[in-house]
Amino acid sequence: MAANKEAVKQEENVKPTPVPFTVGFNRSQSESIVYGSLILGILFAVIGIVGNLPLLALAALAPLAIAFWHYPMIEKGKPQLGANEDGLYVERIGFIDWAAIRMTDVKRTSVRNIELVRLDVLLTRSLDDAVTKAQTFPVWKKFMMRNWKRTPREHGRELIAINLHTLAADPEEILSPHPSPSSLSEISRPRHQAGPQFIGRRPNQACSS
Repeated sequence: MAANKEAVKQEENVKPTPVPFTVGFNRSQSESIVYGSLILGILFAVIGIVGNLPLLALAALAPLAIAFWHYPMIEKGKPQLGANEDGLYVERIGFIDWAAIRMTDVKRTSVRNIELVRLDVLLTRSLDDAVTKAQTFPVWKKFMMRNWKRTPREHGRELIAINLHTLAADPEEILSPHPSPSSLSEISRPRHQAGPQFIGRRPNQACSS
């Protein structure tokens, strides 16, 4: 009997290892925006310069800015979301400690018959304190589109909202199976283990620091 209790106690304290995965943007969603805006901007610039039309040349800045803003969505080899034993990886953040994740929740909305899916990650502390391995990136990327946003909450907590519908995998393939597809707040896991378990059924590659 004592042996059985000890075995159960050891099982409860076993820390599950998340299956490593990474997933990037779905490039097909934004190729037309980026390349179309780039071509239009170059066309405006060339016609404006050749035709001595300064206003038209100046107007080229608008489509070029749109192409610049959306460029991360077609950039190759840049995972946007991932997970491994180091934590939850988010591009331009780095690895968020599993123990710093208080709750996760999946939000689904529809706009003009297009389903928008978002993963809300509520932290137990500020994002700066929750990151175990910060990611470094070029300064100019601060002015480009990112796939998440942060919102301060009470008691020094922060909420990180991550878009899933923009990624090159179905949200159900990214997140662990759960009886309620609209919420991950009750993911089954052993006691003493903070944070959800993420499973990549179609992994691209393991996250690296």
